Amino acid sequence: MSVTPEPIMKIAMGFMAAKYLFAATEIGVFDVLARGPASLGELATSTGIPSRTLRIVAAAMVSLGLLEQDGCRYRNSETAEAFLADIPGRLDLRPILRYFDEIVYPRWEKFAEAIRTDQGQPQFSKFTTLQQRMFSAAVEVFSAPGAVALA
Repeated sequence: MSVTPEPIMKIAMGFMAAKYLFAATEIGVFDVLARGPASLGELATSTGIPSRTLRIVAAAMVSLGLLEQDGCRYRNSETAEAFLADIPGRLDLRPILRYFDEIVYPRWEKFAEAIRTDQGQPQFSKFTTLQQRMFSAAVEVFSAPGAVALA
């Protein structure tokens, strides 16, 4: 039996996958591809993102199974099409992702500091108006028909 550090590295690098997902969602990759397959150049034009950096994001989404690549064209995976594209009548997880990226994720950056002390310093301060809107939009998604609870 050969022991490798692979499980540790997958966990440690998980934050990068999340940040790629947040970025792809924010720049509209899944929305553009909901209209049909597109080349990198077409995606770059539609999103306004330089091809060089968009290629990195697209490759990450392919490796995570959220985009599929056929030659030089990309399309949403079935999962991305169902939950990450702006398609009326479908469960839209983008508000949750925005909430995680903008509000939850930054709080976790100080997690080790929070557990080192016993002062019980709250990690969530009062929301700004924008943060409250993001939180409310995420709650709406969690309470929508067909929504799944976080594991």
